[in-house]
Amino acid sequence: MKIQLSELAKALEQSDVQQSYVDIGKGTVVFVDTDGSEDDQQVLDRVFDIEDDFENYVPIPDLYDGEERETMRSFAEAQKERAKKERLLEALRQPGGATRFRHAVKEMLLLADWEAYLHQHFLDLARWFCEENKLEYED
Repeated sequence: MKIQLSELAKALEQSDVQQSYVDIGKGTVVFVDTDGSEDDQQVLDRVFDIEDDFENYVPIPDLYDGEERETMRSFAEAQKERAKKERLLEALRQPGGATRFRHAVKEMLLLADWEAYLHQHFLDLARWFCEENKLEYED
């Protein structure tokens, strides 16, 4: 089965806070609930199912944390207006750069552009993940 890149991209976006797996047989993402919406027994059953059939699951790693600042820097570099580019890069150089970057994005009304850039970044990561793990996918 082919996995949808958009579904995998969404899982990668949450990978820093929620463990998930690709079910190779079904071509779907399986989340291990950490938000409390399922009772403990349901979560344990899902974990045991994955453990018992581990060869059919690929764990989705936390790929974003290590790349967050680089993604922000890349977005800043892509800005056509020099003033916006410099302001975003300066925000990243300061202590608490990621938070300062997000505030600057909002203040400069670049939130929609940042979200679109980030969405494309996660789609690219999803594509890379599938190719690296030899998983079939659909755009």
